[in-house]
Amino acid sequence: MINSIFEAILRILSDVSSRAQHGYDAVVLLALLVNYRKYESVNPYIVKLSIVDDEPTLDGMGMVIHHALTEYNRQYKDKEEENQGGFFSTLSSMVGSMFIADADEKLSVQTNEAILLALYEAVHLNRNFITVLAQSHPEIEMATTPATPVPASPTTPLGTTPPSLDNLMVEFIITHMMKEFPMDLYVRCVQIIHKLICYQKKCRIRMHYTWRELWSALINLLKFLLSNETILLAKHNIFQLALQVVNLFNMFITYGDTFLPTPSSYDELYYEIIRMHQVFENLYCMVLRVSTNAGQWKEPASKVTHALVNVRAIINHFNPKIESYAAVNHISQLSEDQVLEVVRSNYDTLTLKLQDGLDQFERYSEQPREAGFFKELVRSISLNVRKNVSLSTMSQDVLLKEFSSIS
Repeated sequence: MINSIFEAILRILSDVSSRAQHGYDAVVLLALLVNYRKYESVNPYIVKLSIVDDEPTLDGMGMVIHHALTEYNRQYKDKEEENQGGFFSTLSSMVGSMFIADADEKLSVQTNEAILLALYEAVHLNRNFITVLAQSHPEIEMATTPATPVPASPTTPLGTTPPSLDNLMVEFIITHMMKEFPMDLYVRCVQIIHKLICYQKKCRIRMHYTWRELWSALINLLKFLLSNETILLAKHNIFQLALQVVNLFNMFITYGDTFLPTPSSYDELYYEIIRMHQVFENLYCMVLRVSTNAGQWKEPASKVTHALVNVRAIINHFNPKIESYAAVNHISQLSEDQVLEVVRSNYDTLTLKLQDGLDQFERYSEQPREAGFFKELVRSISLNVRKNVSLSTMSQDVLLKEFSSIS
């Protein structure tokens, strides 16, 4: 740490030719140096990385990370296509899925932990790096343009626009409902969605996004928790996650008019709640049952009971009116437009309770909560780098001469 090589690393990342040869290794090295004994002493690399504002350097770092993650995605896609090839492969997968737990059905593509750590540190420490994520890089897009023309749309090198993040969270929610339920990751996922919505509400950003996909994913998550209550409660506090999901709906109900793109989006929120009312009613019955009995889950279940007050008010207010509308008009099953018509004409008589603190969240802090995770991660990356490092592509003599020319 006495002789810093920070400036040399930045020079590599800012120069096109050196970045092409050594960019990946430079980014991995920087990630490891930033994490060197950072919980025991002052790490100068943390301070230096946090104040970097040179655009070519930050762009270079962003492109290295982008290329590495693109390659990982390509490998994963190739492996996925390989596993899905042919009738007999499909048949064996179907038969195997009857006997193998969901958590065991994983494609064997090693996660690039080093690059993910580098991305985390860049975003966590350097606010200027955020602008790199929000910019399009033509040189990247030109290199990866498909042969078949596709509709043009704004792109970012790492797919980090708010809709992209929401899409990623929705995909995670609907694809990880498995026997070995990753509770910690689900809590983080819902927290990310909550923070995005809080930011939209604060800045009054009306993001054009297919919100129904998110609402549907969240409701299906509640269904999964209800269906697997006994199994999950043996390992997890499912009421914490249920409370977070319900409060997301409360955010939409209370503040949706400030960030949903159109008034009709708000109507569609009510439609989804009414359409899937049975899930919310089943959830209420479950948490009421648990909260009225003595036990370790009494208090967390009680919080969910109170959080459901507005969702249940909407259901209890509109369902009788929808049934009445159907009876008067002799309709056995109402269309979506007809239900929306009932909703729009009965907002005035709906009474909701004002809930405080919905737009408050606990700010992220790496230490002490995440320190153990990062220590293990850095140890794993270090071992992997030692195992795979090679200077065979360039003689040490040439390498040392090149680095000695960096000023």
